[in-house]
Amino acid sequence: MNRDSNKRKAYTKKLLQDENALVFQFSIISENSDDLGSKAARAIELVCKENPNKIYAYLDNILKLAENATTDAVIRPLAKILELMAIVHSSSTNSIQLKPNEIEKIIAICFDWMITEQKVAPQAYSMQTLYLLGKEVDWVHKELAMILQQNYASGSAGYKARSRKILKKIASI
Repeated sequence: MNRDSNKRKAYTKKLLQDENALVFQFSIISENSDDLGSKAARAIELVCKENPNKIYAYLDNILKLAENATTDAVIRPLAKILELMAIVHSSSTNSIQLKPNEIEKIIAICFDWMITEQKVAPQAYSMQTLYLLGKEVDWVHKELAMILQQNYASGSAGYKARSRKILKKIASI
């Protein structure tokens, strides 16, 4: 393991244990769209991967940040967090139950990322999130499929690969 990886693991552990340090990350993201804000967003993503329930308590903060994020380096980890929330919500363990208003906001944010100029990673995470939440909200799959088909020709190889996968899943429902 390299030194940076060890530092990330140690910092993630600190954030899991220190509520104040975790809360401070949200203020860093909202105040800094530069390198510091992206590092704070990535730190929250790592905490979410380790313990999604810990981050779910701050979902309102994450949704506000996601609605206002403008830099790729902040949007990417926020998109991953929303995907992780949808995965846990949709899993058989159901340890996180998203409320209807949270689902609506997540869907709106993800569709926004799908129709605006974004890098492939946030769009790929958004596709998966929309696919999962679309199992509960009937109109989502139809709209997602339409967007994926419209943008397919101009998409990157990564976009096309994920689009094919999601379209195949939608068709099999």
